[in-house]
Amino acid sequence: MKRKFFFASLMLMGASLVANAQGYKDGIEYYKVDNLDNAKELLERNLNAPSTDKAEAFYYLGQIALHQGKVAEAAANFEKGISANAMNPYNYVGQAAIALKNGGDVKTLLEKARKLSKKDAKLEMEIARAFYDANPTTYAKDIEKCIKNARKWNADDPDSYIFEADTKADQKDWGNAAGIYELAFGKDPNNIEAYVKYANTYFNVNPTMAIERLEELQAKVPNSALVQRELAEMYYADNLGAKAAEQYGKYIKNPNHFAQDEVRYVQLLFFGEKYQESLDLASSLIGKLDPADSKVFYMKRMQLYNLVQLEKWREAVEAGRSFFANAMPKGSNYEVRDYTDYGQSLQMAGMPEEAIDAYNKAIDLNPKNTDLIRNLGDTYADAENFVKAAEYYQRLVDMGKDYYKSNDFFTLSNYYLGIASTDGLDAATKADALAKSQKYIDEVDQLVPNNVQIVNQKAKIAKFREGDNNTGAALSAYNELLSILETKENKQDYARYYKYAYNYLATYYFTKGDKATAKEYYQKWLKYDPENESLRNYVNSLK
Repeated sequence: MKRKFFFASLMLMGASLVANAQGYKDGIEYYKVDNLDNAKELLERNLNAPSTDKAEAFYYLGQIALHQGKVAEAAANFEKGISANAMNPYNYVGQAAIALKNGGDVKTLLEKARKLSKKDAKLEMEIARAFYDANPTTYAKDIEKCIKNARKWNADDPDSYIFEADTKADQKDWGNAAGIYELAFGKDPNNIEAYVKYANTYFNVNPTMAIERLEELQAKVPNSALVQRELAEMYYADNLGAKAAEQYGKYIKNPNHFAQDEVRYVQLLFFGEKYQESLDLASSLIGKLDPADSKVFYMKRMQLYNLVQLEKWREAVEAGRSFFANAMPKGSNYEVRDYTDYGQSLQMAGMPEEAIDAYNKAIDLNPKNTDLIRNLGDTYADAENFVKAAEYYQRLVDMGKDYYKSNDFFTLSNYYLGIASTDGLDAATKADALAKSQKYIDEVDQLVPNNVQIVNQKAKIAKFREGDNNTGAALSAYNELLSILETKENKQDYARYYKYAYNYLATYYFTKGDKATAKEYYQKWLKYDPENESLRNYVNSLK
């Protein structure tokens, strides 16, 4: 039943995608906001669709080529537009634009265009743009005449105001540009170009207002791929990650989205903590893309990141291996997180030696990253290499107070005690490690007094120092520990520390021949270890 429902959902989704499509018109919208590459892709993608006006599509493909300096390609597109529909005036304007750039006469071409659509404000502003793009100074009077004509013929058409705002934006007069764009969409409340250009111009001044304008526009033109995408991008730029992810989720259902947008959506889902969704989409993209596509590299990275967050360690290890085996795209680099996430997955999967190698590569990229240094030290400790573990924590402590935390002294003390506890060490090395363990536990005891774990560590060191002979070296530390424990409200939470202390004290007094005191401590120990039947029998046997 679930499989049937899933495939039915896919079919319904496909139907909704077709219904929500604007076809080639999305490409025109992208062109009008100067997003030429995406505009070209959409126009070409939809060129042979039944609903496409080819004459119009070829005009905008010609304009894109002209703006990109591909004059021959532009001319060919304008010719194709005329062949598709000789009654469409715009391709003659396109030919005039080429002629103007070459210093040629455009009178005949413009007269032909104007006769095909008389007193057309929108056409007049396309002519104005042809003059402006050729040379705004040389053709200043022609441009001014076009603007006057457009406003005389249709005072409410927004195109002349958008053009005027564009010229202000070219002069970096952002305030006036935004004001005129606002005037333009006041004339036409559904004008996508004016709204988007206003939002892009105004975003750095007032991002909230810019976003609100795009939200208003999306409510009016819900099927525009451009508006859906621009709004998602602005949410992202304004650090509204959850909204950006939700908006991208709507946008990528539009057939006029781009492959790179799916990559962005994977990232947004990840940063929105929707790890399984991000993982699923990344895996789906890898399956669809050509293996040589650079996006595969980034999607394999996201597989690794998501699997680590999902704590699927074995799968994360395999994803990491696949990621690092993938060819790195030109201009890309490995990031610190690549190695740390891979290292963590290896560590948690029980492969500390390989994890160490990954963490070392991360530290090579960022030598003063304290979290990396701690991770590497702890990983060496997991591999029971306390010499290297202590070496990294010593490095951290030696970096100074701007880098270490008080707990780093505690950990360093513990790792030095681990060295001292290693079998086969010579006496001098053992003594040096024990002295350093003592040194750092004393330092952290000064920084964080009356701490249960720290005082217990002091007792462990003293107990280790005296060996099997319970001479009372740890007596002071365990008594200090008990006095701290007595201040705690829920003493059962500290049962293991009570057991350590009472065990030591009972054994000490028993060794000294004071069986009565020893029995008192054994009984106190039993209170915190009631399931220990061997201890109970032993206590009952004492006279």
